[in-house]
Amino acid sequence: WFEKLALKNADYLLSVSKFTAEKTREIFNLKNEIKVIPNSVDLETFTPSVEASTPDTILYFGSIIRKKGVLELAEIFKLINKHNPNIRLVMAGRDVPDIKTGKSTRALFDDILDEKSRGKVSWLGSLPYEEVKVQISKAAVVILPSFAEALPMTWLEAMAMEKPLVTSNIGWAKEVMLNGVTGFTEDPKDHKAYAEKILYLLDNPCEAAERGKAARDRVKKKFSTEVVIKRNLAFSSLTTKISGI
Repeated sequence: WFEKLALKNADYLLSVSKFTAEKTREIFNLKNEIKVIPNSVDLETFTPSVEASTPDTILYFGSIIRKKGVLELAEIFKLINKHNPNIRLVMAGRDVPDIKTGKSTRALFDDILDEKSRGKVSWLGSLPYEEVKVQISKAAVVILPSFAEALPMTWLEAMAMEKPLVTSNIGWAKEVMLNGVTGFTEDPKDHKAYAEKILYLLDNPCEAAERGKAARDRVKKKFSTEVVIKRNLAFSSLTTKISGI
């Protein structure tokens, strides 16, 4: 109710993605336009690594929680491990109690895996962000199968570091990723198709590297701090003129 009141009384509205703007207008029955200015990433902070990535290593980083597609990822990795038992999955992030069961999400994840695939998962827990960047650098492919985002910083950060991604394909995804160009977008519930996309990038490192370069180029053009600051300043200038300040 308070959110609805604030939105209806606001002179101007901003959203970080077209997806959230449209959903907000729909949910709260808003008539006002919502301007979209995305999140940004500092390209001087998130840079490609000079060292080669570790072959057959895939990374998930973020909260260990159902809404981020983590339980789907367990099913996906089980299929990947059957195809190639040398592939390792690195999980970096804080374990969160599951909203449906109250159990540890990590424990639910482990329950889905078989014994062989369970032994191929490394759990790093919460990390300082400099260490997160180290893990991104090491990864051959970054996998982010989330169901709930506005415009995810994790995607932008990995893309800025020239990593090919396999992400979810819903909502905001098309505003960030270019399917087949910066990596792949796929339905996390389609475990077989999602696993195939990851395996393709791991089996074709040259193509994966090309997609990583395309990912950073897209961030540079649309989501770099320099670009987004200019959009914010332009919006601020426009609203100031309209308001007569």
